[in-house]
Amino acid sequence: MACNCNPNFHRATALDATGLLTVTNPTNIANLSPFNLVLCVNPDSVITAAPVNYTLTINGTTADLKNRYGLSISTDHLSTRRVYHGRYIVPVTGTPYVILLDTPCDIAYALSSAAVAVATTDGE
Repeated sequence: MACNCNPNFHRATALDATGLLTVTNPTNIANLSPFNLVLCVNPDSVITAAPVNYTLTINGTTADLKNRYGLSISTDHLSTRRVYHGRYIVPVTGTPYVILLDTPCDIAYALSSAAVAVATTDGE
């Protein structure tokens, strides 16, 4: 018998080499719903090369995993067995995403990701 006491709690039970997380309760998640994520798989055991950005499949659609600054979260930035709190966001246009509000604040990572985003949008 499965207990669905907290439908906002999602366990990442599998991870593939592209960074796609398989989570529990991946359907019927509404826009702006709370999304609490815990990794139950060690990313280092799956991703042996350079870190890749996490993605999830929610409501049958691929969603990006982002930090509170809107930057993609790569496989070297989350710890296993820790609950991360956030929200599932479906923008009017664009790709849905999960924003995690309590990810570690790594200023070097934030600055390098922002520089890449600026360079990409400036056409360089």
